[in-house]
Amino acid sequence: HMSLILSVPFLRTITDKIKLMCKGADSVIFKRLSPNQKFDAISLEHLEKFAAEGLRTLCIAEADIPPDVYKSWKKRYTAACQSLSSREGEKDRCCEEIEKDLFLLGATAIEDKLQDGVPQAIADFAEAGIKLWVLTGDKQETAINISYACQLLTPKMSLLMFNGDSFDECRANVERYRVMLGCDSHPIGTRIHDAAIIIDGQMLVHALTPELRNEFLQLALSCRAVVCCRVTPLQKADVVHLVKRNVKAITLAIGDGANDVGM
Repeated sequence: HMSLILSVPFLRTITDKIKLMCKGADSVIFKRLSPNQKFDAISLEHLEKFAAEGLRTLCIAEADIPPDVYKSWKKRYTAACQSLSSREGEKDRCCEEIEKDLFLLGATAIEDKLQDGVPQAIADFAEAGIKLWVLTGDKQETAINISYACQLLTPKMSLLMFNGDSFDECRANVERYRVMLGCDSHPIGTRIHDAAIIIDGQMLVHALTPELRNEFLQLALSCRAVVCCRVTPLQKADVVHLVKRNVKAITLAIGDGANDVGM
């Protein structure tokens, strides 16, 4: 997500307040909203509709900040920016302080069209035995629809869904799918099943813990594709590191924005 604090003279003469504008994924924005929202229910409906159509979505919210609150916060934020140790962590904590009690304005959606030839190229990569994993901040429905559109996923594939938010749920899914694919009966990566893992950022937190990451990796390498959705830039990097550390293979991470630099 990203925020902007506005100090516009015209606004201040009317409201005597400073405005904070924030855009980001619904999973991030909704956690920062104040109670008694006007547009949360209708915005969720819009988001589900947009995602089902394969559109990339964002939420937009705002908050009024009293001048005295902003001045006090600005001092702490400036000090955090000048810190010689744990600078990023201190800056994040300051941002958490100010990015709260937001009012939801609504949701946006755009079409991210594939370039000509992309579906066939991806199908050719898969035919050649090259593993393709998608690491994206998009909603699960959007990520799945785009994966079908570019032929990363096919109608014949079994989708191994990881939904939930607890460690026990994640472990149960890993164990169930490993039994389903017979992961313990053959060496890692030697038998590829016509299946794809679909996992969100909350479950990926648990899948990458020391207790589960080796079993999760073996499961992932037994599938033709992996789609990680609603993941953070750090999680993208963690997934790439997991493969590079544990698999004797060449990896190539391709991204088109600042969120992809880490991987």
